[in-house]
Amino acid sequence: MGKITGQEYVQYITEQLVEYIETPVADRKQAKKEAKATKEQWLPKWFGVGGASLLMWIKKKDQ
Repeated sequence: MGKITGQEYVQYITEQLVEYIETPVADRKQAKKEAKATKEQWLPKWFGVGGASLLMWIKKKDQ
């Protein structure tokens, strides 16, 4: 893929901004809720299954 010129970058940012502004607020809020619901939890993302299992083990041990 080639380099992006400054003019192309400004055009892309402008298109994204106009699209954001034209989207109704209710649609933006709904999209944000959906994205948050499908987001992967941070522990397995950063430490994998081992980190999650370690945390579960520690929590079980504390009870």
